[in-house]
Amino acid sequence: MAMLMVRYLADLLSDAPRPSDNANTRALRSHGSAKLKNYLIIIGAVSFIGVVWEFAEYLANQTLVEPLYNNFGIKAYFIGDLDDTINDLLMDISGAFIWLTIFRKK
Repeated sequence: MAMLMVRYLADLLSDAPRPSDNANTRALRSHGSAKLKNYLIIIGAVSFIGVVWEFAEYLANQTLVEPLYNNFGIKAYFIGDLDDTINDLLMDISGAFIWLTIFRKK
């Protein structure tokens, strides 16, 4: 299944001409694939930022909780459970989809 998806995406995202394409279909396919590429880049960037943020929360939880309590008397809690992490990542991705829906160019 993964091989079929890779082949489908490679065909969809490639700008190489196909023997059966004429000039009009090549232009339409190129415009559509450029738009899809841009959408995938935005979704990927937002997902990457969300994952980096979750790692930062984890590292802060591992390194800063004890020093904050020992030095300042502040009880800190930086990271939630797995449900919180998954919810954060889903909200990141859904926010990207909403942003793309609202601000897409027609």
